[in-house]
Amino acid sequence: MNGKFGEVRYDERQTAVRGRAFKWGYVTLLAGLIVYCITDGIWSWCVPLTGCAAAMSFSLIVVCCICIDGDAYWWMDAGRAGQYVVCAVIGLANLGLALLAGLEGDLFVDGRLQEPGANLALGCVFVSVFVAAAVKRLQDREAGEQE
Repeated sequence: MNGKFGEVRYDERQTAVRGRAFKWGYVTLLAGLIVYCITDGIWSWCVPLTGCAAAMSFSLIVVCCICIDGDAYWWMDAGRAGQYVVCAVIGLANLGLALLAGLEGDLFVDGRLQEPGANLALGCVFVSVFVAAAVKRLQDREAGEQE
């Protein structure tokens, strides 16, 4: 970054990887929404906000994992330690909110997943991004030691 809030710079390879990730994320989003619509028509398993959030969350996981695997998720000239911590904290906070709602009996009402299910889905996204980034970092570290 050129400054604290400057423009993010990516090289051509990263831009190509991000394009592939967005393509697969879009396909995953459409598939997730179709699955939600079909299953919701058969039995009402969640409120619409949670169903859409689950579809979006699944597609975000796909986009992030493809970008992380292709070294295109983090920008080139930024420290990553803080970004790892933010992903872990946001993920755990959302999972904690979903757990709290479950303990209070607000997660499921009449067998339907309620709005706190969106926290559950979003928490899974951030925890998945953190895990994928940590695994990629270990793989890169091992590849560097072998060379």
